Amino acid sequence: MTRSSRSSSAVAAAPTVARYAVVGNPIQHSLSPQIHALFADKCRQQMTYEKLLAPLDGFEEFALSLRDVGYAGLNVTIPFKLDAAKLADELAPRARLAGAVNTLKFDGDTIFGDNTDGIGFVRDVQGRLKFALQDAAVLILGAGGGVRGLIGALLEEKPRGIAVANRTHGRAQELADEFGVEALTFDEVPAEHFDLVINGTPTGLHAQAPNIDPETFDDCTLAYDLVYDAHPTPFMELARRGGAKVVSDGLGMLIEQAAEAFLVWRGVRPETLAVYRELRHRLDAMVPAAAVAGR
Repeated sequence: MTRSSRSSSAVAAAPTVARYAVVGNPIQHSLSPQIHALFADKCRQQMTYEKLLAPLDGFEEFALSLRDVGYAGLNVTIPFKLDAAKLADELAPRARLAGAVNTLKFDGDTIFGDNTDGIGFVRDVQGRLKFALQDAAVLILGAGGGVRGLIGALLEEKPRGIAVANRTHGRAQELADEFGVEALTFDEVPAEHFDLVINGTPTGLHAQAPNIDPETFDDCTLAYDLVYDAHPTPFMELARRGGAKVVSDGLGMLIEQAAEAFLVWRGVRPETLAVYRELRHRLDAMVPAAAVAGR
């Protein structure tokens, strides 16, 4: 074999590096690139992963431009999960149920959409936090695309009941009608008993807590904020003052939903506990900044 033919063979045998990204607005504080870099290293996958800021009024064109230059898939975060569902040609059953997509896979001209938020939340709550969802009374604050991804997965765990409360009651009622859950106003919340209270509002993006009474947490076993940060979020602090036994931010859910997206793209599901510990350590070492959400 000549030197030139050996060189050609070496080039031909070089592994293809797949490109992925998380797309959102805002996106600057996302930890997803660090998570997927750890996953890729542990699973020996040839891939890159970036965070990209999409224009608020141009998600579809932006996502398609990424596909056209060779990206293999995207994660989608605030505020584009409903737009991503409309963009997909095929939807996983859980994404169809949610009406929202956080994971896109590009396969030729076909765009496959999935929603890994719900399964990510369930795995973190029941695995890492050891909270039993079966027969639990659950309150979800907020009615956006992130919340839509949770309800179906929660219902599969057979809780005693799920209530959705939102600043705009009409949006909560829409989810209640669609999923067969209860809609509440924020004023009605303190009169109810909840084992699990989930903050799915965007208030954490502005370092604020949702406008609910601390009495909401009187009998609460777990208060869970979908936002994650280096220090306890305002929602977590409110829940502690109100008497919640355990509080958590959303870092564990972020990692679990990312592992499920990795499975969709790469066909292998990474182990998550070591990645959680590594990312928690990195967050703890950071100077406190504004909380981040979604991914």
